[in-house]
Amino acid sequence: MSMSQEFGQQKIQKVLAIPLFAAALVIAALGTSYNSAQPILSSSAEIELPYYMSEITTESSPLAISLAKHLRYIGAKMYGAFWCSHCLEPKEIFGAEAAKLLDYVECFPDGYRKGVKIDKLCANAGIEGFPTWVINGQVLSGEKELSGLASISGFKIDQLPQQEQ
Repeated sequence: MSMSQEFGQQKIQKVLAIPLFAAALVIAALGTSYNSAQPILSSSAEIELPYYMSEITTESSPLAISLAKHLRYIGAKMYGAFWCSHCLEPKEIFGAEAAKLLDYVECFPDGYRKGVKIDKLCANAGIEGFPTWVINGQVLSGEKELSGLASISGFKIDQLPQQEQ
């Protein structure tokens, strides 16, 4: 090997030595942390969540109250689970007063733990995810804006009393 090749190889070794050493340390540290980590629950069936009711903290607008009354009048239902943040969001959008007017069906009224099945009302309605709205026989999964609920349910802005518009 020529002197210039030897010099190039030494330079490469010096340049790579620190990053390779750092990489080896990271791998060793990760291996140690993964080996000593607590086991993660193997399934959601091992989780136990006692039922709790979330407090709705927002104020209802006249529009939200009228829409909630309309949805109740036409028999619309919202199916959800107490632990579902996507179920809490529409209630917060409706506000405290209007949310109380909605026909809300809690699918886990006794909490969630191993062996607990979805409530019979939810099972009979074929609920598979939360939130699910049933409006005029139409099953709608996922979050919906007030405007979407109004449109789907046939709610018209002119249904608001004059002083509320």
